[in-house]
Amino acid sequence: MTVWSSDAAFELHGACQHSLRFSFAAPVGYPYAPAEMADENPPPALFRRIQAASPPPTRQGAPWQTGLTLDGQPFDPDGPHDRLADIKHPEGATNLDQPAPDTVILNWMFDVPRQQHTITAPGDDQNKLLLSIPYWNPAEATGQTITQTVDYYATHRVEWTQKPETDWVAVSFDDFFPKDRDSADILIPLGECDQLCTSSQ
Repeated sequence: MTVWSSDAAFELHGACQHSLRFSFAAPVGYPYAPAEMADENPPPALFRRIQAASPPPTRQGAPWQTGLTLDGQPFDPDGPHDRLADIKHPEGATNLDQPAPDTVILNWMFDVPRQQHTITAPGDDQNKLLLSIPYWNPAEATGQTITQTVDYYATHRVEWTQKPETDWVAVSFDDFFPKDRDSADILIPLGECDQLCTSSQ
């Protein structure tokens, strides 16, 4: 696991022009707005909505990459994607805007069964995605690998409902709303199809 967002962890297994493959784990103990679970008779599953858009939504009307830098230079999303973990956000970075309806390529409710699982960050998906804004990350704060047991965990593969328009997609677990939401969206460059791609089945 690499990314924490909205008291959950997201791990990217793959994303291409056909589908998204990911794991989702919760809760992770976000200190500012923790997800409260029942001590007795906890629910057998959690349900979350995932929405994705391509191209990624604007940021206050400007291109989504506005303000992002790599080695002190403006980040070029058309350049190499091998150092996404090194990208810096500007001070006071704002959330992405809501996407135009015709750019939404996924709007899907999924289940996260109650089953304990151990997650680790950074994960294998490091440098394969980036957050839209700075967000709480205990692994980054300590500079050490973090291992944690969660109560809810699932792995899913889902096809886009329409072909992505660009080589980047933005993923939100809060419908890109409200503007001042206390969560980060996830920006993913599309890669090559692999054995997990729906087109190879």
